Amino acid sequence: MATTLPRMNLNEQVYDTLRRRLLRREAGPGTKLSLHELAAELGVSRSPVHHALTRLVSEGLLTVKARRGYYVAPVTAKALEDGYDVRLALELHAAEATVGRLAPAQLDELRARLVATAEALSHEEWDAANAAFHEYQVDLAGNELLSEVYRDLSVNQMMQVIRAGRLEGGEYLVTEHAAIVDAFEAGDREAAREAIRAHVASGLRIALEAVERSGGAL
Repeated sequence: MATTLPRMNLNEQVYDTLRRRLLRREAGPGTKLSLHELAAELGVSRSPVHHALTRLVSEGLLTVKARRGYYVAPVTAKALEDGYDVRLALELHAAEATVGRLAPAQLDELRARLVATAEALSHEEWDAANAAFHEYQVDLAGNELLSEVYRDLSVNQMMQVIRAGRLEGGEYLVTEHAAIVDAFEAGDREAAREAIRAHVASGLRIALEAVERSGGAL
């Protein structure tokens, strides 16, 4: 039975629908997605579906093969290790440019975003609050290109795939967020580096364990 979407903001609605399915792993790694079938199911033309699939390729959730179509991208140990290496480098670079140089209002905002992660009650709230915390942490460097690259990191989407709609380890991760904020507030660059390294290492460990349990790919 077709699921007809309202016409307002159609591109965004199709993208949100397909992205949510991929993050919840409704289709397994390597599954081929049919543009025509998705358009028919959602009751839309092929154009917004193509727009969404192209965007999801850029985010690392899909791969595209010439003349063969779109496929669900597997989350592998190598992809995670590469992604977390880049994430760590970006966060450390931002910290070097910001710790000890921030205004009280900026530090207050960073702590407010920490509080939002602690108060998240669902995986949707957690994902949004967690992203807002780390993106602001990087945005503080005032480098628009750095922020753009950070937001586009596929590792952020990979972690949502790994959780697949489950909110796990929230208290543990919030404690690590708090260590980052404490270091920023103290203007302690070395402590900030250590807290960021520890937090990124925890995320990578959790992700690799999940991939191993799944047999090598999610």
